[in-house]
Amino acid sequence: MKKYFLVLIAMFAIASTLAHAQIVKKEGSFRCGGWNDDFRQLRDLQWNMEELDLSLADCDSIRQNALHSRHRLKKIIFPDKLRIIGSQAIFACDSIESLTLPASIERIESRAFGNCTGLKSITVLSPTPPVLAEDAFSGVDINKINLLVPRGSKKAYKNAPVWNRFFKKPEIKEEQCPTEYAIIPVPNNIAYSHTCMLSTKDLGKIIAPASLSNEQEHLKKVLLERLGIKTFNKSKRPITLAIDSNIGSKEAYRLTVSEEGISIIGSDAIGVFYGIMTLDQMLIPEQDNGILSHLRGVTIEDSPRTKMRELMIDPCRIFIPFEDLKGMITEMARYKMNAMHLHLTDDQAWRIEIKKFPKLTELGSFRVGMDDMQMPIGGFYTQEQMKELVDFAAKYHVEIIPEIEMPGHQVAAIHCYPELTCGAVKLPIRTTCGVSDNLLCPSSEFTYEFLETVFSELSTVFTSKYVHLGGDEAGNPPLECWSGCESCQALLKDIMSAPDTKPQPGSRNDNWRLQKYMFDRVIDFLHKKLDKTPMFWYETDFHEIQPGCVVFAWRHGLTATAIDAAIRCNANIMLCPGEHCYLDYPAAPGDMPEVNWGMPVTSLKQTYKLDPAWGYGKDFEDNNLFGVAGTLWSECINSTERLYYMAFPRALALSEAGWSQQKNRDYQNFLKRLERISRDMHRRGICTANPQ
Repeated sequence: MKKYFLVLIAMFAIASTLAHAQIVKKEGSFRCGGWNDDFRQLRDLQWNMEELDLSLADCDSIRQNALHSRHRLKKIIFPDKLRIIGSQAIFACDSIESLTLPASIERIESRAFGNCTGLKSITVLSPTPPVLAEDAFSGVDINKINLLVPRGSKKAYKNAPVWNRFFKKPEIKEEQCPTEYAIIPVPNNIAYSHTCMLSTKDLGKIIAPASLSNEQEHLKKVLLERLGIKTFNKSKRPITLAIDSNIGSKEAYRLTVSEEGISIIGSDAIGVFYGIMTLDQMLIPEQDNGILSHLRGVTIEDSPRTKMRELMIDPCRIFIPFEDLKGMITEMARYKMNAMHLHLTDDQAWRIEIKKFPKLTELGSFRVGMDDMQMPIGGFYTQEQMKELVDFAAKYHVEIIPEIEMPGHQVAAIHCYPELTCGAVKLPIRTTCGVSDNLLCPSSEFTYEFLETVFSELSTVFTSKYVHLGGDEAGNPPLECWSGCESCQALLKDIMSAPDTKPQPGSRNDNWRLQKYMFDRVIDFLHKKLDKTPMFWYETDFHEIQPGCVVFAWRHGLTATAIDAAIRCNANIMLCPGEHCYLDYPAAPGDMPEVNWGMPVTSLKQTYKLDPAWGYGKDFEDNNLFGVAGTLWSECINSTERLYYMAFPRALALSEAGWSQQKNRDYQNFLKRLERISRDMHRRGICTANPQ
């Protein structure tokens, strides 16, 4: 381990010589607009920037997301002609302690300085208070910021909307319950009472069996955060938690609010937990520092449409710190998503400790650069950390599913152990996006020793019955890597000589049989030795889907093809079609990530449009549909805040697609509910994109 850290330190030293200047000064003309404008270059390419001087730049606005989540940035000098600071322009630049806004400033937009938690003082040189968005400082305690304004202007700022918050401590404001509750995903059935109103001041007693102790702790947290309830006694109205397997399928719940109290009954502990998450949303206030004084009587009966609602997280291209994965789990669970799929290996990095193959993390977890972002990228997860994550997620009823790619997207592993590929070719770790032609060698026994060891070690870490095998984009052209390998072609000849071998019309060559051979061996090992259920990305090269597997429909325009294959092979299928579920794509033209390699737009509305049935009807839903998944590939996600920005609110639309019945879904109604929930996310410091 000591050797690894010495190597890592040396690599970071090399990387620092490649870094851009820590102090950056821009003068004269300033390109604003287009995917690679000056703001994008400052934000994503000047990774080491600590000071930015724009005083002489010909720029009158800091555009949306201009310097989003640049944690190293400590100081910024704005242009003298600056008029507008756009939405999330300086979001989460939490190393900045002081700001001076020029006299020319006219407008500061939504969350412009959101999560700038290091701010201690702001000087505004304009004698007239600029227009300030209500949530311009979301996630920041503005009462800890010293606001300085021109002499004689203090009264104007004290009376100006939003600015006046800097001069007085917030007061708790009581609010009546909303006419309708804002709940995402929308429940199956909501029946309101026209007469019953329950005072939240009367709550403070929990009745629950010992088997629901975990759910009881979640409920206590909700009551503390939403209503300020710290103590519980017998004289209060009760909140009753219970299990009744007769109320519905797995994860179902019934929530009732009446004059006598609140009852949450689940078909299992997961259903009780989801009932608590629904109650949490019912208690969201309209205003900052608001608190609901009453709850409207209601009965909610709810259950999920699909078995699995998943987010795939990619820490390979840009490493995601361990603690930040926990934050994503807690946010997913609020909206009834129940699986985090961790993409742990790829061409750009190997991110999980494997004790028998230590070079995977010693050599495969660090590199400099992701496309044009020449920054050092390093890190991996120990097995103990992943065990901790699995235990943490279980408290939120979220399953952690590991992915180890095969046969492609394995350049980082091949870099560490060249004998994994045909001819033992020595490869550098990939530092760009795209698809490598280098694949694992299906004719080498070392390949299977390697994979079986990896999966065996991970089976002691991840308790999920599922493991993802990748399977996508195996070379370009597909599987061509094996054509020049004598041992692979000899193996293929043996496979082709089997008496039950049938021709496959339309195949480019027979190398797909080598991939099937590899998958058959690994899947058989997973089934028989580890009792795991394999998952993989569906490609048309998979002419057969092995029994007991789950395939993912992901390619644009090929969802029906994947579904037809799943039905033909009697397999389960997850829907994550790129045109609906690729959450790493921008949500609107010009939004992050600015289009730099041909990304299409996946709008919030387009994500919401996903119908998991895909027009195939009830038989398909009952027999083949497994769930829905959103993908967050991280080539362009270079901070945790960017990860949240790309995920939300589209992940909320996806959760509704996976949970709610199609007849209950309506996009305009979703947007209405999203307003209150988005404000709550902003108050809690969660980074989201603006709904488009």
